[in-house]
Amino acid sequence: MSKDSILTCPPVGTKRVEQITVNIGKWLSTPGLHELANLFGTDVPEGLDCRRLSQWFLEFSDIWDFRGHQERSFDKKVGEGARWLLDSGELTEKQKETALLAASELGLIGNSIPARSDYDYIWVLGGAKLSCLLRSRLAKQTIESTGQTPKAVVMLASMRQIGDSERMATDTYAPEAVTEFDLFVAAAEKEFGVGESFTEDRYDDASNINSSWIVQKYLKDNLNIYIIAAPSSDPEKRRANSADTYEFFFDYFKIEESSEVLLTTSQIYVPYQHLEAIRTIAIPHQINFDTIGFDPAWGGTLQGMNEPQNYLQEIRSTIQAIDRFLTQYN
Repeated sequence: MSKDSILTCPPVGTKRVEQITVNIGKWLSTPGLHELANLFGTDVPEGLDCRRLSQWFLEFSDIWDFRGHQERSFDKKVGEGARWLLDSGELTEKQKETALLAASELGLIGNSIPARSDYDYIWVLGGAKLSCLLRSRLAKQTIESTGQTPKAVVMLASMRQIGDSERMATDTYAPEAVTEFDLFVAAAEKEFGVGESFTEDRYDDASNINSSWIVQKYLKDNLNIYIIAAPSSDPEKRRANSADTYEFFFDYFKIEESSEVLLTTSQIYVPYQHLEAIRTIAIPHQINFDTIGFDPAWGGTLQGMNEPQNYLQEIRSTIQAIDRFLTQYN
């Protein structure tokens, strides 16, 4: 995140948990968040410490769980609610306006410039619709703008099948793709100019694809580019999630402590995914971590995800990430 962002990750060697907790308290105390609560019929209680305030917001923010409450958001092929299918429901114009203003104040808008110019690794997080393409584009532009070549660009994919509701977007750059991994292969070709030549390391579990994994390595203009599909840590119940992908990266690459890592994602997810990575990766593995997102204008109407209900949903996701962090470390 940019240097002045509320949830910036403190560097290795400092009192990281204490400082992040202070930062979380500031985030939960932002006027825009409290105004949102007021507009949805509730005043935020006064005098609560950070932990109790996060618990209050966790319970209250269920009202913003459009993904859970709106049946129309369910994509049968993916088997879960799709964030891009949410509608604004009964939101008033004032609630919509305030949601957008609060999103900017809370860091869901405007985190596209990295805090540093020298990263050891740039991670590109997988996602739906145009996400794999545009997040790869942000990684490439970051390298070009800084003039620094990282040790590797690592595209963190899963074997998630592409949903019917995202096909219109994915077909614009990867019409033959079946999985998110395939989307990254197409994105690497379009954004970095890689060819068909690569080395591959993989494990295939015919009985459960959730246990399978793939690592493909490309070399383009002295830049190492990896596309990874990680195994699930709970293969009997689900496919790999972001935390599984992060852990697989560390197991496979064996990177050093205090390494500088940049994650590229979509701006709307920056606070949520940043906090999750701090909790599961930056602190346990003692690395320095930054997160940026591509400008929503890049995706236009095909990508979407820039309506008030989307921002309210991801404010709730950030609150959930806060609760997980405070539960684990406080």
